[in-house]
Amino acid sequence: MVDKRLLNIQSMIQRQHAAGTASDVDLDAINRLVAESKKMESRASMDASRVRAIREREKISQSQLAGIINMSANSVQKWERGVSAPTGAALRILEVIERKGLSAIL
Repeated sequence: MVDKRLLNIQSMIQRQHAAGTASDVDLDAINRLVAESKKMESRASMDASRVRAIREREKISQSQLAGIINMSANSVQKWERGVSAPTGAALRILEVIERKGLSAIL
């Protein structure tokens, strides 16, 4: 979820713009920040189907993927069942594998 403070600032700038005290440049800038924040938020998570698709595309087992990203096979199983989701370094490594393939990190 986009930070409430950023949304509050956006709302304030919109009101100021409507009143004529904030410029079009200010409004465009805050709208771009909110849009970028939403994009980053959507990239910050990886659902079960994406994890499974990456693994299947690379033709590796859950335990092999776990070893590659230095996690337990149990973690990969939970990600693929949707019980939990990868975070931190594991998420970033999975994103690299998704974009560039397994050869990019081996």
